[in-house]
Amino acid sequence: MQILTVLSAIENIESSVAKLYEWFSECFTADREASGFFFRLAMQERSHATMVAFSKGLVRRSPTDFSSVDFDMALVDDLLQTVTDFRTQHPRPSVAQALDFAMAIESHAAEGIHRSMVIQSNPEVADMINNLAKADKEHFKLLKDYAEKIQCQTPVTG
Repeated sequence: MQILTVLSAIENIESSVAKLYEWFSECFTADREASGFFFRLAMQERSHATMVAFSKGLVRRSPTDFSSVDFDMALVDDLLQTVTDFRTQHPRPSVAQALDFAMAIESHAAEGIHRSMVIQSNPEVADMINNLAKADKEHFKLLKDYAEKIQCQTPVTG
């Protein structure tokens, strides 16, 4: 598959996840901390989309330097459908539901895969691409840490 096709799909994922986090931020306006947390994640996802766009620019400038890649577009379709389904099924999610879903999204095979696709297509750009995308690896940890913090603040009843 052409690397530009894959990168366009991945850019769509990053933008969709950013929109999801923006929506979460809007859902929790009464909880400034949760709203701000998801807003920051949304901005980071926007940054990731920009990194993918930058990768596309690299390919466009030197298309002969990048080979075709093996990529299952069903991963992209699955992730995008999962986001759509969640929003439909949870029109007013709780913070816990949003955090759980965000962690599932961040661990989905399609999220963050653009690095390996670009590197597979042209190993010479590996260092640059890996440096650009360090934040991808941190999202799951941020979500997990925030979920644990929220859980510790919730009074135990019973």
